[in-house]
Amino acid sequence: MSRERYNRWQGLAIGQMSVAVALISGLSLAGLGAGLTLVQSDTFVRGLTFRRGFAGSMIALLLAALLSWSSVVTRTLDFRLTARKVRKDNDPAYKRSLTFLWIGPRGYGRLTWFLFWSACLGFATGLVLLVVSVALRYSSAFGFS
Repeated sequence: MSRERYNRWQGLAIGQMSVAVALISGLSLAGLGAGLTLVQSDTFVRGLTFRRGFAGSMIALLLAALLSWSSVVTRTLDFRLTARKVRKDNDPAYKRSLTFLWIGPRGYGRLTWFLFWSACLGFATGLVLLVVSVALRYSSAFGFS
């Protein structure tokens, strides 16, 4: 009974991480799209006083998208190597390697979580910088100077 509950909760955790990675990736790409759309406007670029912050936001959002993609790749490798380990435990004659690029499933699991949290941090940084730079650019339109 407790093994079934553990498996169910493990499946839920796997599903939630998939959704979280997809959300971070999608929102990062949406932020990049919004920023690139703003760059095409002559009035936005000419009056932009927070250029470095805006450029930093684009870099951080791009980095968050790349880190999200990387976490998906390392997570897939983690699942694949874990499946091989289970097969080898059940069948001692199984000969496939339990590492890929000299890293085992535990290493890929840790790397996945590091990449995920780095992507979250990159997204949060990029979002804050984007909002601040756009707000500073259009603050005079709302009576703030």
